[in-house]
This record gives sequence, structure tokens and C-alpha cells, in this order.
Amino acid sequence: MTSFAGPNLDVTQVLLLSLSEAHPKDDIHFWLLHQNIPARKIAALSDFCTKLGNITLQQVQVPDPAAFDNLKVLGGKPDSARFLWFVAHQHLPSDVTRVIYLDALDIVVVDDLVPLLHHPFLGKYLVACREALNIPPLLIGSAQRAHALGMPKPVIQHVGQGLINSGAIVLNLDKFRRDKVEIGDYIKVAEWACNRLNLGFGDQGLFSLTHGSHYTRAHHRYNYRFSYDLPDRSVPHPAVIHYAGRSLPKPMRFAVTTEVERVAGNHLRQSGGVELVLPTKGRIRATHLPYYRLWWDICARTPCHARIAPQATERMTNALAQIAADYEAQRAKG
Repeated sequence: MTSFAGPNLDVTQVLLLSLSEAHPKDDIHFWLLHQNIPARKIAALSDFCTKLGNITLQQVQVPDPAAFDNLKVLGGKPDSARFLWFVAHQHLPSDVTRVIYLDALDIVVVDDLVPLLHHPFLGKYLVACREALNIPPLLIGSAQRAHALGMPKPVIQHVGQGLINSGAIVLNLDKFRRDKVEIGDYIKVAEWACNRLNLGFGDQGLFSLTHGSHYTRAHHRYNYRFSYDLPDRSVPHPAVIHYAGRSLPKPMRFAVTTEVERVAGNHLRQSGGVELVLPTKGRIRATHLPYYRLWWDICARTPCHARIAPQATERMTNALAQIAADYEAQRAKG
């Protein structure tokens, strides 16, 4: 399952192709939550899934756009689609008791997700990986109640960034249904967080503010954020690669081929640098380049490649030229 809004629905072909190839013997029903995607775009994506042979696209148009637009404004985020999974339990068939949610544009699947799908919930709403990997987990209930009992604002701010990372999660749909969780529950917390504490938040932050630590922890390989890698936290065999990081550009923005990887690697070795500083303040380390090349290798086998590759290639070519020019100018200055 994923949720989406905006002009780049066809780029989800990269996620879908990777999911299909990681599960060649499985019959996958893929749920697309949306509110206003044109029917022709959904039909085109459905045709793409049909040609894959093992994925059937199921689209769900979620009502009440005003409620989700309200969350977008309160949280200070550019879109409302990220919040749609909050009501998946109300719109998926009742015999669907659990579902994997994957971010649409910045994830590729490289190994079997069936073990993740069947991960025990242990009574929790989600199976998820922690957002902050370098600090101990925080055990908390409702942030509103915790704040009323004296929890300081900096801790609530930490919760508002998300105790979980929502890029790859499993939803306990039956638990959400039994507890009658509704979008109004999230709106109340969002209004409190925004108006009382001036907090910004996305979907993972609002889930955490509302439900606290109501998740069971999954292994890091099911949401491998390589930009946070450390020598003692590397994952040799990830199942989900997530292009997440505060300064990490979305993979569709800058095309990385074998040649780009070679040129960029040579520049970093010559300059002694550790990362490429790209336009819009994006940063890609040398160790990140193979993951970007993987995304583009998959993309090259999808119809969306013809549309997005020319601009992304030009963007990367111009960025590398500017980086090289800046380096030579600095050398000339001594």
C-alpha cells in the first residue's frame, strides 16, 4: 500500500517494479490511497501493474479532503497524502487485517517482505523501525497527556519528529478497527500540537504524538536508511532501501549512472571531499552513489524513465560541472 498526490504518480513504477521482482512467485494486491488523482493516470499505472504479472493495483479514493488538508496546514507539510494511511482501516476490505505501507517515491524493495508482513504485532498498532537510531527508544503514551503530567517541551518536540519512521511499516488494521480510531483523533492532537506548542509534524510525528510508542520494532533491514549508516550499524542484506535523510535529495531529482558514479567518485578522491553538495542544498556522499545508481537502474526499465531522465541527467551534469568549476577556482586561489 502507498498514498499519493501530485504530478509524479508514474514514478511509483520504480517501487512497483522492485516489489514485483523481489516477489516473483507472489500475487500482490497493491492499494493506492489518494484523493484526487485523475482516472487516466490511475488507469495507466494499473496497466503497468498488469504487465508486471504479479501485481494488481487497487485504488481507494479517500473522502473528506478538507480534514487532511487541515493536517497538512497544521503540520506545515507540502502535501496531505502522507496522512491518508491513518484511515486505511476504514477503507480497505474488512478481511484485510494487516498491510505493508511503503513510501511512494523514495523506496526500492530488494528482498522478500513476507516475513515483515507476518511480523507479530504484540498488541500494537504498527510494526515499524525507529526514527532515531542513535539514542535509546522512548516509551510514552499520548504526548498530550505526558505534557500535562510535566514532560518538557523538548521531549515532546522529539516525539513530534516521529518515534517511528513511516517509510516502511505494517499496519494492524484489526487493532485500529477495534479501537475505532478516526481522523478526528489525529486532528485534535494536531490542533493541540500546533496551537499550544507551535510544533510542526508529518505523519510519523503525528502518529507518535497521538499514540506514543504504540509499535513493535522491526529489524533495520526493513527500512534501511543508508544515509544514517555507521560502521557498527551497517546492513549487509537490506530488504527495503529508503532514500531518507534531511539533506538527501529524492532519487528522481539527480540521475546517477555508472559514468556519473565514476566521475563523482574521481572528483571526491581528488578533492579529498566526502560528499557532493548539490543545488537546493542536497548532499550525496560517495557511499550513497551505488544506491542512487540502483534506483536509476530500476527506473531505466520503466516507462517513466523517458519522462524524468532527461531533466534529471541535465540536473546532475550541471551540478557536477559547477562542483568541478568551484574546486578549480579554489585551487587557483591557493
